[in-house]
Amino acid sequence: MDLVKKKTKEYTIPESKVMDFMIDWAYKNGWGLKPKIKHGHKQGVDLELTNEKTKHKYFIECKGGSHHEVNFVYSLGQIITRMNRMPLGVYYGLALPTKSAEIARKRIPKGFATRNRLTIFSVSNKGRVTRYTPKEF
Repeated sequence: MDLVKKKTKEYTIPESKVMDFMIDWAYKNGWGLKPKIKHGHKQGVDLELTNEKTKHKYFIECKGGSHHEVNFVYSLGQIITRMNRMPLGVYYGLALPTKSAEIARKRIPKGFATRNRLTIFSVSNKGRVTRYTPKEF
């Protein structure tokens, strides 16, 4: 008798949940000063967070869903097109479901991430946000 392993469909959080969990993370970690949230197809980054103490900013592009490679590529392309010439106090981030975030960590060169102050936020299905700085790529 042949045993056939059934493939179960895996749930991955949608972009709206990634954004919700990132906003929760922002408030808990001192980045919740008047957050700007982009809904729909408006121009600009999905989240603009400001640190309550330093007033530094995080421009974060969010993606969700189960197309992990596509999430990574689209989010990276979008954040790169929003990068200015290294304005002081600005950091950039990609907020992605866990599997997409792992692809990003493996494929983005550490030097590029360091020069451009790029952080990856890995967001689990249960809302746990893990922040990876360039030294952890």
